Amino acid sequence: MTASSASVALGIVRHDLRAIRRDHVALGTIVLSALGTVVVTALGAFQHRLPGWSGWFPLMVAASLAGGPAGFGFLFGLIMVDEADSGVRDALAVTPVRPTTFMLTRTSVATLWMAVWPLASIYLMNTTWRAVDLPLVQWMAVVGPLVVLTPAFALLIPGLAGDKIGALAALKGLSFLSLAPLALFFIPEGAWFRPVFLVSPTAWVIEAMRAFLERAPAVGYRLTFGGIVYAAVILTGALSRFRKKVYALHR
Repeated sequence: MTASSASVALGIVRHDLRAIRRDHVALGTIVLSALGTVVVTALGAFQHRLPGWSGWFPLMVAASLAGGPAGFGFLFGLIMVDEADSGVRDALAVTPVRPTTFMLTRTSVATLWMAVWPLASIYLMNTTWRAVDLPLVQWMAVVGPLVVLTPAFALLIPGLAGDKIGALAALKGLSFLSLAPLALFFIPEGAWFRPVFLVSPTAWVIEAMRAFLERAPAVGYRLTFGGIVYAAVILTGALSRFRKKVYALHR
């Protein structure tokens, strides 16, 4: 990337951060995520008064992980949807930044956030619950697919939606797809239809976490690898869709 392109890319990141600060929905997404972590952490301080609740802690962690890509993907995807009406999208499309670099730059903050925040929130929640005991490397493996999936969802939303209403509809669909695998906590291990949930990319994350908690690291790492490959396929498709939609008038 040339110095000029790097400057433009940095400007895009700064623009996105300013847009998040000004957008109440975007700020609300961040606040709700942080508030959820605080509430779960606070409940852990009183778990001695809540018999049996520690057994539900893995489900709480899984819910926070599964909901992350859709929530934070929507945060950045909504910014790109708004740019279609403001004309900013057309201006950005003719910058010196190459299309692929531009799209990855647009999602860099979301990607970095998802690489750090889940690990930080799990650590904070577990300081009071002390209900899960996994080494950092295994938690990093669990989060790995989410790091790829979040930018995929961020690009998929503007790739599918033309306005805020469409973006909200896309969010609902992606949220349902992401949260549906939480049902795996209530389905018997030998049920024939359990593999069907692997259609959801977050199911690989949940199953990997469960494998690590059950002291089956080899299975956990295989599921992590499968989840990363699956998320990469979705990201490739989202990149292609977004590139065709945004750069259709500039080819």
